[in-house]
Amino acid sequence: MKIETSNIIFGRNPVKEALRANRVSKVYISNNFSDKNISPLLQEKKPYIKVISNGELSQKSNGGVHQGVVAEVKPYEYLDLEEILRRSRKETVPIIVILDGIEDTHNLGAILRSCDVFNVTGVLIPKHNQVPLNATVAKASAGAINYVPVAQIGSINQTIQKLKDNGFWVVSTDGNAKIDYNQLKFDFPTALVIGSEGKGVSSLVVKNSDYVVKIPQYGHVNSLNASVAAGILLAKIRS
Repeated sequence: MKIETSNIIFGRNPVKEALRANRVSKVYISNNFSDKNISPLLQEKKPYIKVISNGELSQKSNGGVHQGVVAEVKPYEYLDLEEILRRSRKETVPIIVILDGIEDTHNLGAILRSCDVFNVTGVLIPKHNQVPLNATVAKASAGAINYVPVAQIGSINQTIQKLKDNGFWVVSTDGNAKIDYNQLKFDFPTALVIGSEGKGVSSLVVKNSDYVVKIPQYGHVNSLNASVAAGILLAKIRS
């Protein structure tokens, strides 16, 4: 399913990865643009290319750091839950990440980047109270948005039940949990729930989880950034 969101991306790495994924339709570059990784891809993929001024590039990127290159891409695609489950059946120990109300685009992008690094089967995001896939997410993901399957879901708790019916064990995080995340072996199909930046995982989702774990903290701040927590937990699951 295609969702019409902003189709402008900018910056060398996001544009490079979008070119690799055959998602670019037009590229705008500055008159002195040169990049040993992008230039060969422009010759290979042959998108429409237009040379414009830095001022025009800034306008197209809405003042963002464009590094001399802006691209128009095809609308980002969401898969459905059934497709994510179908893909999970091909893996020995699949991982699905559920995002419970992530509202910061940079957090979502960073989470997708970690999901790509640790070969997550798919990411599930609610249709409401959740930042969608867009150009800012694409840049923050360093191009991972092109490779990580993302599905939109309705009720997280109904989705959790369906995942359990398909053999997944649901693991949520909570600072008051009694189990340290290092105490689990994660030798089972895992559905990892990452909570919102301010509220964490909702209480009903915690109640419906098979395990609730915490990441021990030894400093002075009272919580971890959602994307940092996701990276720590995914590294443990894959270890």
